[in-house]
Amino acid sequence: LNLIRAQFKIGMTEDDARKVCLAVFKELGVTKHWHKPNVRFGPGTALNFNAPLLPDYRFKQNDPYYLDLGPVWPDAELGLEYEGDYGDSFVLGENAPSEKCAAAARALFAEARAEWKSGRLTGQEIYGLLKRRAKETGYTLDENVEGHRIGDFPHHKYTKLNLAQVSFVPAGSLWVLEVHLLDPSGGFGAFFDDIL
Repeated sequence: LNLIRAQFKIGMTEDDARKVCLAVFKELGVTKHWHKPNVRFGPGTALNFNAPLLPDYRFKQNDPYYLDLGPVWPDAELGLEYEGDYGDSFVLGENAPSEKCAAAARALFAEARAEWKSGRLTGQEIYGLLKRRAKETGYTLDENVEGHRIGDFPHHKYTKLNLAQVSFVPAGSLWVLEVHLLDPSGGFGAFFDDIL
């Protein structure tokens, strides 16, 4: 993540940034991704991974941005492949509202994970909590971002359900919790995801 971020420059497009991600991963021996690296700049941070990249928007000073990375690592010894998934939000320079939104996404992730650990919440309960807490903190939870199973590649051979849909208590090492917050202005958002 930090190797990638270090190569982002003012004037890049989201597609340019995706190419940086792919090049860095290739240098690290990763050539397969269970989803393409997703990078959003400025107003693109209000969009999730299902929306097309913004082809004409150029990265600006003080822009918020987020990365959502899903590399697949091969294990030659066992002949298996494993998925990774991590996403986080940042600001290029200073932007207090965007920094606050990014901090809120991280905090809500941590809160939901802690509640899951102590109360053993189902996936549906986790996302119910996130929706309520997002509203209480002044944001809207993007309900189209619902978390998913992870692990042996491809994870869809185990289930195609998203975390927000499961009515059982998810195992921590097998599920990714995703939080995408939207500012009420509609102009930006923040994303954070990691394995439960």
